[in-house]
Amino acid sequence: MNEREVKILTDRLIPVPQQLEFKDGAEYILKEKCRVTVTICDYSGVEKTVKELFKLFWGITPDLSVKGRLLKKSDALESYTLEVSEDEILIDASSNTGVMNALKTLRQLAEAERGVAKTESYFLVQCAINDFPAMAFRGIHLCVFPETPLWDIERQIRIAAYHKFNYAVIETWGIFPFESHPEMCWADKKIEKSELKRLIRLGQDLGITLIPQFNLLGHATASRSITGKHAVLSYDPSLQSLFEPEGWTWCLTNPETRRVLTDLVLELYEFYDYPPFFHIGCDEADNIGTCRDCRRKELKDLVRDHICYFHDLFAKQGTRIIMWHDMLLQTGDERWKGYIVCGLPEHKLSELYKELPRDIIIADWQYGYPKEKSEDPEPHWPTAKFFKSEEFPVLVCPWLNQDGMKSLGRFAAEEKLFGMLETTWHISHDRSFAHIFCTAAYASWNPSVNPGVTLSTRLSLAHHLRQLGWDTGIDEYIKTGWSQYQVDPGHHPHTVI
Repeated sequence: MNEREVKILTDRLIPVPQQLEFKDGAEYILKEKCRVTVTICDYSGVEKTVKELFKLFWGITPDLSVKGRLLKKSDALESYTLEVSEDEILIDASSNTGVMNALKTLRQLAEAERGVAKTESYFLVQCAINDFPAMAFRGIHLCVFPETPLWDIERQIRIAAYHKFNYAVIETWGIFPFESHPEMCWADKKIEKSELKRLIRLGQDLGITLIPQFNLLGHATASRSITGKHAVLSYDPSLQSLFEPEGWTWCLTNPETRRVLTDLVLELYEFYDYPPFFHIGCDEADNIGTCRDCRRKELKDLVRDHICYFHDLFAKQGTRIIMWHDMLLQTGDERWKGYIVCGLPEHKLSELYKELPRDIIIADWQYGYPKEKSEDPEPHWPTAKFFKSEEFPVLVCPWLNQDGMKSLGRFAAEEKLFGMLETTWHISHDRSFAHIFCTAAYASWNPSVNPGVTLSTRLSLAHHLRQLGWDTGIDEYIKTGWSQYQVDPGHHPHTVI
């Protein structure tokens, strides 16, 4: 097979497998009763999974043989090997998750039959694949604003799972209708809990775990700072005492604040089916400790006790907390020059990290590509190195910068960090969609091969979205592609023209 053919086929795969070889010879035809053999350690449920996905992807039922084998030391939960010959597909995996990953790869490679007016079958070129993730945690951070339709979040969850992300942090911006405290939500922008629950269960089926985020320090307005809105105080001034006077951060000296926040996070935790992680936010708490009572206390002690309380609360449930890094490092410190840190000198929080439990996962958000010298091949990423040296598990968290995504993916793999959490915030559509769901997918699964967004990868992404649309029966114009509209699409999926 020549180089051009290999490139064409490789460009269809997001992310690219770790080891991949295409072979000449007759194609394997995906047709009714085609031969498929799966060798697996734990084969409970695998027959159902394979048959359901073959029916969904290609409309056929394979002649399936499932064989058991012993677990090897080299086995990883999500790894798999594939061999496609003229007569058979061979899949070897340690778990059902690995089998699902193999089938996602096969679907991206499968090509509709040629020379017909209507497609009735597909084929695969012969190949051999050995694949496994470069890091254990490969996450995507998705925001649900009052303007965000849940069908759009579903689409992003589906494409993230298809591109082998295994976690999605869901930050609901003042739209979750809490039963414990209904006042902690926009009065007229509540979502349907049944729809969000459906997405949580859908994620489980797709192999991606949804993780709730609730901000326990700053961002207490549950709305973007540039809007001047407050999901709670815009309606109910009687609740002012729970917040610092400006409303941006929670009041840490008020015992009622902790009581209310405990109710809220435990309700979310239960609603998300007791996930293994919970994101507590804690970024950009600029005006922390400004009320009469808080400003007369040692701020470091207040914040430490606050974080440790929620750490212990979740530890009792067997769950680990994730928090943003920025308030733990001080602006003006030459060690972090050119990198994002938000702790102010007057906060005096630069030594707080020493008093925090070392199983807290630090989510280090760095959104640029800050090379210190022009001759440096890569940024040094000193903040992530610092937290690793202090024995914290670290997630690198890029945003839209492609070079940053690529570099942080390589850095996380080389440094054996906890993983990567790609952020989206309010910009996850239009051109940005491809950066997030192509470049970040490559960076977190196999950062050694990362073409970024090219014409070929963008076209492959569009094809993948169509495939997922076929799965869900999409028949509305605005739900196709990655922008609702073609004319002046803007950044937001909810833009009304």
